[in-house]
Amino acid sequence: MKLGVQYRAAVALCALTLAAQIAQAADQVMLVLDASGSMWGRLDGRSKMDIAKQALKDLLADWPADREVGLVVYGHSSKGDCNDIETVVPVGPLDATTLGQRVDGLVPKGMTPLSAAVKQAAEALKFTERKATVVLLSDGKETCDLDPCALGAELEKLGVDFTAHVIGFDVAKLEDQKGLRCLAQATGGRFIAATDAAELNQALSETAKVSQPVAPPPPRPAPPPLPMVELVAPDSALKGTLVKVEPKGEEGHTGYVYLFPKGRDRDLGFGGVKPAPMGGYRPVEIRLPAQPGPYVLKWIGDDKRVYTERPLAVVESDVRLSVPESATAGTLLKVGLEAPGGLDGYVYLYPKGRTQDLGFCGARPARTGGYQPCELRLPADPGDYDLKWLSGRKELLAQAALALVPAEAGLAVPESAVAGTLLRVGIRASEGLAGYVRLFAKGKDIVIVEARVYPDAVGGYKPVELRLPTQPGDFTLKWVSDRKEVLAESPLRIDGAEVSLEVPASAPKGTQIEVLPRGPDGLTGHVRLVSQGKDKAIEAAVIRQAKQGGYQPARLRLPAVPGDYRVLWAAENRAPLVDVPIRVTEAAIVIDAPERAPVGGELSVALKAPDGLDGRLCLFAQGKTPPVTCGLVREDRIAGYVPVRLKLPAQAGTLVLRWLSGRNEVLAERPLTVVEPDGGDPGR
Repeated sequence: MKLGVQYRAAVALCALTLAAQIAQAADQVMLVLDASGSMWGRLDGRSKMDIAKQALKDLLADWPADREVGLVVYGHSSKGDCNDIETVVPVGPLDATTLGQRVDGLVPKGMTPLSAAVKQAAEALKFTERKATVVLLSDGKETCDLDPCALGAELEKLGVDFTAHVIGFDVAKLEDQKGLRCLAQATGGRFIAATDAAELNQALSETAKVSQPVAPPPPRPAPPPLPMVELVAPDSALKGTLVKVEPKGEEGHTGYVYLFPKGRDRDLGFGGVKPAPMGGYRPVEIRLPAQPGPYVLKWIGDDKRVYTERPLAVVESDVRLSVPESATAGTLLKVGLEAPGGLDGYVYLYPKGRTQDLGFCGARPARTGGYQPCELRLPADPGDYDLKWLSGRKELLAQAALALVPAEAGLAVPESAVAGTLLRVGIRASEGLAGYVRLFAKGKDIVIVEARVYPDAVGGYKPVELRLPTQPGDFTLKWVSDRKEVLAESPLRIDGAEVSLEVPASAPKGTQIEVLPRGPDGLTGHVRLVSQGKDKAIEAAVIRQAKQGGYQPARLRLPAVPGDYRVLWAAENRAPLVDVPIRVTEAAIVIDAPERAPVGGELSVALKAPDGLDGRLCLFAQGKTPPVTCGLVREDRIAGYVPVRLKLPAQAGTLVLRWLSGRNEVLAERPLTVVEPDGGDPGR
């Protein structure tokens, strides 16, 4: 149900009455009033600004005479200005007439810099020197890029006894209330959403306790005596190493052992204190900083008390990186690590004067002592670089300068090659390089094909082989490092391949044809049989090089459906190199069998058809699958086909004999009636 104007005014007045209650418990109170443009919003015919003005004046009419008050207003002078904040009435004894006149003259206009306004009010109250209370009345969230929540934490930390109470006037959305609520809670204040009488009355009843005299808290009991414990550790240890600290003394205490720079309160590392299975405590290991100097170990219990402490001197140690003064760009650099045991971290490579690393390798202890050399792939750009050994906390342990000299790298390729063939690329370069040889269309950056570069066991590099695309044109070969840096490049012209297929113009259905590919050596792919206008292969055979040169004939099984088809030579990427039409013709295929045969007997079926067919002869129940029985079709060594013998079923009925190709296509069929032995002449 919507509140009427009078009811809304009463709600706002009740909310502001909180300020009066707070004033009884505070020496000084600063009211902060929202006069931003959103206060033009209307509630049952009146603006929220008019309701707030009247509620504020009614509140001040009953303001305690012994409590000083002031008023800060924001958003009332100009539009779009986050500095539009004014202390309308400085804090002091109340002059209700003057304050009321100043309030009547307010006109909502601008932004909502509520955080800055609250801070200005706190500073006017000298909150860092004495008790101070601010009461904020706002109808919206911060619009000037400050965080009310962070402000509340700052005021609470810096203030002697600072409290901010916040009244959200007609702030319905929880998201909009979030900053207002956090500002109040961070300072120990109250947040009241003045949206209906029930919530307001409940909030007022809770905050009314602010006005009640507060009995002094009972004296805190004296803390228990500190436990009789100590920390056993060396007086000094090398920078960056792990130091073992042994907690000793009374059992039953936990907490943490912290390492602090002497005179500082921010720790640089810690380890938990845990009981040992056989009594006492487990040793604690702490990683020391890379900066030598005086430090302090402190055992701090779970109750935040320092149980014991002891000094620890972190001393300099000899930490070095063993590298040459120069190395070849793009090669693999082996970095030696010379240092006392117990260090951690990584060795990073940086361009000189830069902070973004180009690679790193880990510092790992060697089984025989010291550290394993770590390997870094150097960039392809010559110049000056820095190697830095950084600890796990990114502290500098050691560094060394490194100059990179250009690598000699080249690709040995012909000026041109035939499309679709295998290109052999020679590698001429300084040893230690890696990466890929990649083929690009000229002016493009999309990789068409690539091959990894490998060193040869006898020195140098193994040649790289690339299958060229079938599309002729201008291309570029690039030797690219693992970081995609170009080590070498060479142009390449790809010429179209002259290829052909020898295919019969026609052949009977189901038979096998021989296709002879012709073209330059080095091509691959498949011979594919497709329907006219289709691209899905019915049959395919691999293109194979003949030992004496050229290509081996490929064999394709024709489909069982007569019609026009095409035979294609397709490259590995299925791009067609050449295609030839072929017509599949009808064939005289006969299943020579009787019309009737006895149940349970054996039937011998003769087959008459062109040479070259394959498949099975199967017996099916009428309209059923799978077959009742099948026999393999085999060509006779002299001519024709070997008769197929089939075991007939033990149940009479009408069946179908079908000659199925190797692809289960029906080449021919005929009916067969299986009868009881007395059902008539079974024929053959």
